[in-house]
Amino acid sequence: MPDLPEPLPRTLARLDVLAARSGTERGRLLDVAALSERTALGEDVVRTLLDGGEPPGDRIDDRVRGRVRALHTAYLARGGKRTVDVCREVAERLSISPEWARQLLLGKKMPNVPDLTELAAFFGVEEGVRFFTDPAAAVLDRELRRVLEGLEGQERDGGGSPLVEFATRHGVVTLALRGGRMRLTRRKQEALAVMLEGLLGVDEEEEPGR
Repeated sequence: MPDLPEPLPRTLARLDVLAARSGTERGRLLDVAALSERTALGEDVVRTLLDGGEPPGDRIDDRVRGRVRALHTAYLARGGKRTVDVCREVAERLSISPEWARQLLLGKKMPNVPDLTELAAFFGVEEGVRFFTDPAAAVLDRELRRVLEGLEGQERDGGGSPLVEFATRHGVVTLALRGGRMRLTRRKQEALAVMLEGLLGVDEEEEPGR
């Protein structure tokens, strides 16, 4: 099996150490669907990389067009907007026609570097053009380091975070932790964990059959 680029195995090893300290498994600290959305990588690619494998090779233009398309799809799902409206917004930002914007967003045309820079800003991508051009392992490694830094930060801030403890029980940690992008105070985490427990109808202190 080909070796992965060096940074990703190190990050996965650090996640394994942290998972062992918390008495859980790495898989319970990560949500493949959430990682897929934030990296614009397919879930199968994310799983392959997490398992230590190497995804199929891709050409740079296919990689770029695929990630633009994935970001657009996720953007539509989150905002409930119509494709035609998003095309109009992108067209105005890039000073291109709505039809050309549609071709870019659907992954049918290859954007140039200035357009990629503007698309990164439009979708809120911090890494800029690199997000679209870097190999899958590098993109996933950056996102995993954000998750890891968030988990380690919570650990340093006083042991078990209420939100991490809740999320670990339900296997949704990456929905709650996004490194530097999202940091909640302990009080807010406690309130959110209580609210989520109530919504899920979970009361771990209640005896079975009571």
